[in-house]
Amino acid sequence: MLQTRHSAALRLSRSFRLRPQRRHDTTKATTGHSAAAGHAEPVSHAHHPEPVNEPLGRGFYITLASLPLAFALYKFSRSSDDSSATAAQPWLTRLIGSYSTFQERWVARNTLHTRMVEQAANDRNLFQSTPASKMVELKFPEVFSQGSPYNVQAGQTANLDELVAHYEKQNRDAEGRVGR
Repeated sequence: MLQTRHSAALRLSRSFRLRPQRRHDTTKATTGHSAAAGHAEPVSHAHHPEPVNEPLGRGFYITLASLPLAFALYKFSRSSDDSSATAAQPWLTRLIGSYSTFQERWVARNTLHTRMVEQAANDRNLFQSTPASKMVELKFPEVFSQGSPYNVQAGQTANLDELVAHYEKQNRDAEGRVGR
């Protein structure tokens, strides 16, 4: 008996769990007997709304107008009055070709730059390949006797009379060549 009550309670709980919950709608008018029994039915059955007439939109008309405009632009760009080679080209090609003077200027500039770099490379190669001069030009003859005047031993200084005479003669010859 305990088992039958338990199984009956289990069946009852399952039936409540599986049954969808129904709520009363107080906003709708219902008929008497079905509302008392828990069945709510609306008085008027609503129909779907009427279809709305929607326009095609601005984008459609812009696209539609752009097709003949594009064709006219193409025809305008292909037409030319002159029979020369540049006039026979399309309008857009002629417009792009008008900027070719910049390319010609850049070609001239690049050619000049290339020549200058080649000349600089040749000059550098010439200067680095020549042997260095072993003769040192002196600005003044006292450069040999420069140094501390103290603690100089006897006989340590050299006679510079011949050296002074050599550079004086060299300076006179250089002034004579400039003066001519």
